[in-house]
Amino acid sequence: MTLEIQEQVDLTPYNSFGVSQTAAYFADIQDPGDLRQAREFAGSKRLSVMVLGQGSNTLFIKDYPGLVLYMNNRGTEKLPGAGLLRVAAGESWHDLVKFCLKNSLYGIENLALIPGTVGAAPIQNIGAYGVELEQFFVELEAFDLKTGEIRHMSKADCQFAYRDSIFKQDPGQKLVVLSVTLQLALEFAPQLGYAGLAAALAGREVTSKGIFDAVCAIRSSKLPDPKQIGNAGSFFKNPVISRAKLASLRESYPELPAWDTEDPELVKVPAAWLLDQKGWKGRQRGGAAVHENHALVLVNRDNASGEDVVLLAQDMSSSVLQSFGIALQTEVWIV
Repeated sequence: MTLEIQEQVDLTPYNSFGVSQTAAYFADIQDPGDLRQAREFAGSKRLSVMVLGQGSNTLFIKDYPGLVLYMNNRGTEKLPGAGLLRVAAGESWHDLVKFCLKNSLYGIENLALIPGTVGAAPIQNIGAYGVELEQFFVELEAFDLKTGEIRHMSKADCQFAYRDSIFKQDPGQKLVVLSVTLQLALEFAPQLGYAGLAAALAGREVTSKGIFDAVCAIRSSKLPDPKQIGNAGSFFKNPVISRAKLASLRESYPELPAWDTEDPELVKVPAAWLLDQKGWKGRQRGGAAVHENHALVLVNRDNASGEDVVLLAQDMSSSVLQSFGIALQTEVWIV
C-alpha cells in the first residue's frame, strides 16, 4: 500500500503544549513498510525528518520545513518467558501501565499517568517516584533512517542516563523506535523510596493498584491535564551538583533538599525548589505562564507561541543561575 504524504499539516493536535505550527510534510506511520516509503520520499526531496508520538515532550517554536513521522503503530504481545512484553512504539504509555496491572505484571505502576507513547519512553528514559524505565528494559527494535535497516538494541546500546539516552545524541538521532521489550515482575514488590508516595500510602495496605491510584492522584494534584491547558509536564531536569556545591549552598539555604546519586560525589537537587525560592509560580510572559501549583510546569495560558514559552523558560533559568550558580537544563525537546 502506498503511504499517504500530507502537505502543510497543522501540528496543534500533535503537541501537548497546543502550539500552532505547520509541518511541510506529514506521514502517519503504522509499520516498517511505511517508514521505508517515508525514507525514500524524504531522500528524494532532501528533507529533514523528525519523529513524533503524542508530542508530550515537544515544543515547536517555528514551522517544521521537513517531514514529520507520526508513529501510530499498535500492539502489545506477551513473549515466551515470564513477564516479557513487546509493545509497539505507538501505544500509550499510561495504557500500558493499566494493561500490566490488569494482567498481574508489576514494576511500572510508579510510572502511571506519564504522558506520551511507549516509543518515546526509552528516548527520555522516563522515570518518576523512584522508578526508571531502564530497570525493566530488555531491548528495542529501531528503524535506521540512514541505512533503512532494522536494528535490535540492548540496554547497553541505548546508553541510558538520567532523562537521557543515545537517541538524544548524534549517533541515535536517525533511529526510529518501533517496539520496546520489557521484563515485568510476576510478584509485587513495592517501590516506596519517594517520600511523597510513601506518605500518601502510610497506614494503608500497599498494593500495586494502591500505588497506581496514589501516583495518579499526586500527579493530578501537581500537574495540569494537557487536554485542559497546554503543557509538557516538568520543563526542567533536576540538576546534579557536587557535594561541595551543596554544602556551600546550604550555608545560605539550609533547607535545600538533596538526594544521593549513583556517584557518591554528586547529589541531585529539585529544580522546583530552586524556582520556588525565586517566586516563579503563576508568573507570565506573553501567552505562556508558570503553573500556580508547580514551578516546573510551563503552560499555554493564552494562545502562547513556542517563542513565548522559551523566553519564559530562559528568564527562569537565568534567575536560578544568578542566585544559585546552577544551570537548569530542559527536559522538553525544543524544535
